[in-house]
Amino acid sequence: MNTSIQVIAAISEESAAGIEETSASSEQISSSMEEVVSSSDELASLAEELNELIHQFKL
Repeated sequence: MNTSIQVIAAISEESAAGIEETSASSEQISSSMEEVVSSSDELASLAEELNELIHQFKL
């Protein structure tokens, strides 16, 4: 009985560690996605600015 409790406790600890790793990975992915969104917004702004500059040179 005592051995079973120890096995269950060990499995619970491993599960908790796995959940923490998954949570950390999710936070990293979320942060990366925020950076992608920010970069996309910046790129869209630069494309708009470039488009305006190109229109100045049309004959």
